[in-house]
Amino acid sequence: MGQSSNIMPAYRVMTSALRRINSQLTAAECHGLIAGALNTQSTASITRFFTDDTESLQQDCEFAELISQLVQVSSEGYRDEDFNFQLLLPDDAIPLLERSRALAEWCGGYVMGLLESGLKEFDKLPEDAAEVAKDLVEISQLDPSADAGGTDSDLMQLEEYVRVGVQIIYAELTKDTGRDTNEQDY
Repeated sequence: MGQSSNIMPAYRVMTSALRRINSQLTAAECHGLIAGALNTQSTASITRFFTDDTESLQQDCEFAELISQLVQVSSEGYRDEDFNFQLLLPDDAIPLLERSRALAEWCGGYVMGLLESGLKEFDKLPEDAAEVAKDLVEISQLDPSADAGGTDSDLMQLEEYVRVGVQIIYAELTKDTGRDTNEQDY
């Protein structure tokens, strides 16, 4: 599959669009929510997670386009044979504390997406996927300001763990079981 035909929206562009519609989500949470929901939902049904913003989706074409773009890029990234799934996070020029907070928010959105789309218990997942899911819950609860000793390298390693980990969860939840992923009993 190789390179995605779509491009991930810029973090600041997504942040502006979410502010414009008065959403409580951050750009990182929004993408995490989408990425989590894609494990058990079709791309067409993802917009239901933005039902509070339905009027905004109808009135703000740019926001609707950005959501569609995030869904498409994320879906393609999950299915990419080169494992090119990417997280929507601030770029490296942003201070470490803000980037760390965004990663925690991304993980929180991802976990919310899994739960809202029907995943009932992480313990019912295969061992590797269950461990990653529990780690994502822990990462989502981190307070970056409490650990001022972290480095860019530490954050990059954690981002890579999350990026690979969510692909493991996706692979487990979507592997051919003879049942539609919407019917998985997890």
